[in-house]
Amino acid sequence: MQIGMFYQIQVPKPWTPNSDYDRHWEMMDQVVFAEEQGFDSVWLADHQFRTEWSHSSAPDVTLAAISQRTSRIRLGIAVAVPPVQHPLHIAARTATLDILSKGRVDLGVGRSGYPYQMAAFGVDLENATGMVDEALEIIPRAWAEGEFSYQGKYFQIPTREVHPKPVQTPHPPIWLGCSREETFRKAGELGLGCLAMSGGGPDRLTQLIDAYRGGIQNAKPVGKVIKDRVSISTLAICAESHNKAVERGAKILDWYRSQQNLRHDRVWQEQDPADVPSDYQWHYQRSVATESSNRDEISSLDLIKEGRYCIGDPDDCLRYMEQYVPTGVDEIMPLFQIGPIANEEVMETLRLFGKHIIPHLAG
Repeated sequence: MQIGMFYQIQVPKPWTPNSDYDRHWEMMDQVVFAEEQGFDSVWLADHQFRTEWSHSSAPDVTLAAISQRTSRIRLGIAVAVPPVQHPLHIAARTATLDILSKGRVDLGVGRSGYPYQMAAFGVDLENATGMVDEALEIIPRAWAEGEFSYQGKYFQIPTREVHPKPVQTPHPPIWLGCSREETFRKAGELGLGCLAMSGGGPDRLTQLIDAYRGGIQNAKPVGKVIKDRVSISTLAICAESHNKAVERGAKILDWYRSQQNLRHDRVWQEQDPADVPSDYQWHYQRSVATESSNRDEISSLDLIKEGRYCIGDPDDCLRYMEQYVPTGVDEIMPLFQIGPIANEEVMETLRLFGKHIIPHLAG
């Protein structure tokens, strides 16, 4: 199993004039250090209007800067959203990043489960899935072919040649953002890598990965290459002292959970329930269920003590990671830069992962 890292670029309030600046430059230093510690990848979210929770609104620009300070670590976008970004722009900008990084880019694609984000761009929620499906056909053609044309329901492209072309041949790996069993299976059937969260635990993840592997056995790849990999994200805080990690982790997790509650409240606030498309009902019902449940019944400290998060000393974190090995997951990319956590605390977690976690799991 490989270990990567995932960034939302979380910027908690209260802010100073340098809050965004500091978070971005701390992240740059963290990624450089992570590469030295043996981390395999860094993935950046692509979010808009996600105050405090995620200020990562231009991942290709950020990764281009990171590419100039690193030499080996893979650079992933998790995920570009075709309903608000034209697939030709995604293709051209990702190819440029692939050139600047000398062939280290992975492109995740997804439709977004957040209508609050898409509404500002005038996107009809009902069209989102179809737009992603068409973009998955367009992007690899833009990379691998000369002049081509495309006539779909949502995108009509006259004969054009997209420049530049990427370094990787036949093109960079493409991944699909997945949350339900149907999308896991769909990613496999399309020959795409799978990007997911660890929520639900190892048993549920095993079922989802089984669906993915079943789909990929008879894949009809939408691109020119099959990417048979699953990468999941979680949270991670590690310290030499178990008690110190748990005590500090509980405070940080309190912030994280409060932001999750705000996110659930905001996601659908402008959406008429009667207009939620059938293929978004799962996301909508999950949000409604979260709102109506007692989300704060169990304390963050108790959740950590139950082993629900990768928070603790190196032995605690290793035990957490090891439980995912039998699921068949290929990579775990923890979120290390969590809300109010200090840069020094992130660096300590990365150091301990490099010393204790990565060598063990790689071995």
